[in-house]
Amino acid sequence: MKYPRTFHLPDSPGASADDNHPTTPPTAHKRTEDLIQRDLSWLDGELVVTEKLDGGNLTFTRDAMYGRSPDSGTQPWDRPAKALWAMTAYQIPDDWRVCGESMWARRSIAYSDLPGVFIVFGIWDETDTLLGWDDTVDWARRLELPVVPVLYRGGSLSEARAAWAAQRNPETSEGFVVRAAGRIPAAEFSHKLLKWVRAEHVRTDDAWRHRDDFAVNEFA
Repeated sequence: MKYPRTFHLPDSPGASADDNHPTTPPTAHKRTEDLIQRDLSWLDGELVVTEKLDGGNLTFTRDAMYGRSPDSGTQPWDRPAKALWAMTAYQIPDDWRVCGESMWARRSIAYSDLPGVFIVFGIWDETDTLLGWDDTVDWARRLELPVVPVLYRGGSLSEARAAWAAQRNPETSEGFVVRAAGRIPAAEFSHKLLKWVRAEHVRTDDAWRHRDDFAVNEFA
């Protein structure tokens, strides 16, 4: 399954940049307003804020590894992640999807202490439901995969929104994701998991994707 679109919080400066991403086909462009979720009423109860890493969307299943779409194939910068998938796939339950960031290639942010080439941000079960955060962390540990950094956990949306600014800055971090801590069915994804990204968060041109000598990140 294709990874669903993550909508922006209303005050996300990077919402307009998504409409002009260099890899977005012209026919797929949307109005900025169409990328923003203004109904925040579902973000109640316990919330988890994680850092939005500057990588490439990847999905691991028991039988395959692919990018945002199942037909996207494998790119040169995903080869280390594919080697990791080959060692991990047999432990993934049937019809589950382990989703994360492919971090080998350096994009707009140069990382120097990453915990791995593939960092988990969400796991979907066979019912097309995103696992709750505690179960996500538990399963990532079973698979021996790192998870994205948690910046806040609690019941205040205002505190959740302030957590990134208190711990990160726009030069070294792309933004954050706020989600309900519990399970999120696919039908509720557009309301219960939202992102905030810095202005002009895409700061590389598309040329690096066509080079064999692209820069790579550093790992802890």
